[in-house]
Amino acid sequence: MSIVEPRPMRRWSPIAIALAAAGAGAAGEPRLSSYLVLAAVPVTAVVALAAFGELLDTRAVAPVEPVAALETLLLGVALLLLVAGAAAGATAFAVSGCLAVFGVQALLGLSVELRRPALER
Repeated sequence: MSIVEPRPMRRWSPIAIALAAAGAGAAGEPRLSSYLVLAAVPVTAVVALAAFGELLDTRAVAPVEPVAALETLLLGVALLLLVAGAAAGATAFAVSGCLAVFGVQALLGLSVELRRPALER
């Protein structure tokens, strides 16, 4: 059984759409921001499901780092915020909550990188 390589561009796409929605909202384009939030829902769902599948595949082979499980959970929270915000018509809520979750993910990834030992030359 082979381990699936993560696709970094796939992980960045929900962040890019959320940032574009935040930019559209800040530029005074609430309709475009709303459409971008609606577009972010299926993209984030695909990324969250793919991350969950990778987590399950990895777990079948070896023990999983808690960080990987937490990142998958955070993607699910971001999806929940996007769906709730899109359903309620609260674009600002959806975008700000989603960006906060992605910020926590970035800090989590940074902490993992800082804990890794430096490669010897």
